[in-house]
Amino acid sequence: MLHALTKEEQQLIADWRVRDEVMTLDEAQKTAKNQNFAIPPEELIEKAMLYLAKNQYGVEDPNDLADDFVFVGQVIGPLEKAEFIKTLGQFDLKVAFPDQKVRWHDFRIDPYEPSRVRFTARAMGTNLGAAPPLIAEATNKAFESPPEACSLRFNEKGQVVEYTAGYVIDRRQGNTGGRGGLLGPLYAIGKGFPFPEGQPYEWSWQRKFFTWLGELLAGSGPK
Repeated sequence: MLHALTKEEQQLIADWRVRDEVMTLDEAQKTAKNQNFAIPPEELIEKAMLYLAKNQYGVEDPNDLADDFVFVGQVIGPLEKAEFIKTLGQFDLKVAFPDQKVRWHDFRIDPYEPSRVRFTARAMGTNLGAAPPLIAEATNKAFESPPEACSLRFNEKGQVVEYTAGYVIDRRQGNTGGRGGLLGPLYAIGKGFPFPEGQPYEWSWQRKFFTWLGELLAGSGPK
């Protein structure tokens, strides 16, 4: 069994929490509530869930999005409202991955931005259908994405102002080559885009060079 924390260790944590403004989830949600955004935290989280439930495979009601809406992904975007709606309509995700589960979790309010709901996704599914031009025919291959950080920011009318998604938290997880969003499943089924952003992360030649140089200097000893 782990030993109980000593008084010195407890004090170390207490001092660290004050110094770096560290909060537990409950404390963070209380902080967000005290920011007095027009929509209470519990209701805002429900609105985020409702938006995701309604718009899993496209935008069912454009009025859910504010006129100044923008989507920003780790690679894709920023996309304004009209472009975002058009882009989603070009790829039939439901046909391509009919058994997909996005597995959203950890819905919470950003304590420093009380109009934003943050949550995590860890999607999985199987390519059982064609979705031209990206997928000419079903591959029957499965994908499992790494955990991805996502968020929805609302205005006081309850419309979505900003949607962020596809920000990979741990690129070692899953079988998508560390890619998030749509790029991940496409890579996993062998349909990845040929540009670097659609492929697994690799060191650039600049990083390789500076790493080599650092190791060389570290091992050179005193001059």
